[in-house]
Amino acid sequence: MTRGEQFLEELRRGVLLGDGAMGTALYACGAPVEGGFEQLNLTHPELVHTLHSEYIAAGSRVIETNTFSANRPTLARHGVDDILHEIIIAGVRLARDAAGASNYVAGSVGPLPLVEGEPIAPVEQTAFFAEQITALLDGDIDLLIFETFTDIEMLCRAIATARTLTAIPIVAQLAFRTGGKLASGISTVEVLRRCRAAGADVVGANCGQGAPAIIAAITSMASEGGLLSAYINAGFPEQVEGRLLYLADTSYLISRVRELITLGVRLIGGCCGTTPEVIRAIAQALPELKAPQLSPATVTVKETAPPTAAEKPAASFGKFPLLVELDPPMTPDIAPVLQAAHELELAGATGITLADNPLASLRVDTLTVTGMLAREVNIPLIPHLTGRDRNRLALQSTVLGAHVLGIRALLCVTGDPIRMYEGADTSGVFDVTSVGLTKLVDDFNAGHGLPDGVHTSFAIGVAFNPNVRTIAGQISKLQRKIEAGATFALTQPVFSQERLELMYTALAEAGITIPIYVGVMPLSSARNAEFLHHEVPGMVIPDEIRARMATHAAIADQRQTGIEISLELLQQFAPQVSGFYFITPRNRVSQVIPLLQEVQGLAGI
Repeated sequence: MTRGEQFLEELRRGVLLGDGAMGTALYACGAPVEGGFEQLNLTHPELVHTLHSEYIAAGSRVIETNTFSANRPTLARHGVDDILHEIIIAGVRLARDAAGASNYVAGSVGPLPLVEGEPIAPVEQTAFFAEQITALLDGDIDLLIFETFTDIEMLCRAIATARTLTAIPIVAQLAFRTGGKLASGISTVEVLRRCRAAGADVVGANCGQGAPAIIAAITSMASEGGLLSAYINAGFPEQVEGRLLYLADTSYLISRVRELITLGVRLIGGCCGTTPEVIRAIAQALPELKAPQLSPATVTVKETAPPTAAEKPAASFGKFPLLVELDPPMTPDIAPVLQAAHELELAGATGITLADNPLASLRVDTLTVTGMLAREVNIPLIPHLTGRDRNRLALQSTVLGAHVLGIRALLCVTGDPIRMYEGADTSGVFDVTSVGLTKLVDDFNAGHGLPDGVHTSFAIGVAFNPNVRTIAGQISKLQRKIEAGATFALTQPVFSQERLELMYTALAEAGITIPIYVGVMPLSSARNAEFLHHEVPGMVIPDEIRARMATHAAIADQRQTGIEISLELLQQFAPQVSGFYFITPRNRVSQVIPLLQEVQGLAGI
């Protein structure tokens, strides 16, 4: 019988005790974190070995390797991805030496990180997991434990990858939200079944939103029988004198463990904040806790439709959309923006978009301005939302706030780089880029991450820049945005028929059919044209247009020339496009209103 088989046999007979926290415990010991906890396997092996030994002395029978984030993209952030194999081998060796012959070593694998705010492509996920798992197997682990996953697709991909490489036992644990649910909306029972179908021997929960969330998830899983696991947090951390401490009472944690074992958990351990002292207390309580008889596991995966609250909301901006962009004001005086919106509505605009701190400049909050405009005009309002200034939680709150205000369309963009901002000590957030932000809004449209029966109803717009030397990259990115949930796109200003035709050819070849509203921007001056062309990301103004603007000395004449150029472009573009997106220079609607009037005549509106 292999050690892996022995591990499963012991679980069938009774309860095995795992270890506790690794990262938070090492941090509490004063371990440096600049290079990531996994690098400590090489730089401070004595700290890692001591912690493993303390867990064994406390009563742990299953020791996890210090390899949770030892994957290439995470290690690359610390510049140590070239020694990935050495870090993992050292981690297994330290755990094995501390565990001894009578205990088990579990190779720890965590979820892959986002890269620039976006999920790693599935084929790359498989490669990264295979690399990490292969190194763990080279170190001679007894079992694998996948933990703290929130994405069931990624977890099943990791399990399936492992099953192509080894037959050792696999423990699969997810981090659940309050009520024992995943953000994706997939039921706990289906999560369990999918993990088992992918090849997991033990399924359970760890971390997440505390012991109540784990207990709720395990309660649902218990009805399916089979081997279950649970690794609980020591409550939620508190900030104490600059350090995060977990202060949950040990007797409370023991009561939670007792409840989990009564539900059928056979592998029990600790997660964030649990210490060797907590594990010792659990070990002392285990003899009095009798595990219920094990029921056979259900491994059938039921075909269930994904939870969709409604059909994907579509953009509705009139028969021939004429969208106009305004910038929120730089001062608290919002009257000029309100006046501009009124004039645009009267001139025939079918929607108004509002930029979100364009060029990383200080302006009144976009959602506030949008909410005030909603009381003044009767056309759709489309606030831009960037991933630059808010973390994921703040973005989610902003999206919900927009829905409360009655907003039903959002433009999801990454945002101009913060280096354009003049203020000191300011940094961009970029938890998500445009693709991740699009997915975030689309998830809320489907009710994912919201209470049962609750969902938003946003048409999701994205940016598309045809003004690039090679358009293939922009087409690929637009396809990813559409896959994430985009329903329409606005382009950067287009200044030539040739560029428009190139764009439509590329879109047709890629099979992209969502509405694309073509950007048109009247130039204000020759200097303005030069600035936009050379300084603003995504703006390309042909040499002949910049030269034409420069033929006039007076600014008024240059501005009129900018309007004339735009009118000519509208006449060329109108028969081909499905709508226009007008960018208003410095909110000067007098430069856009003639364009609105012209295009209405061209389109027969």
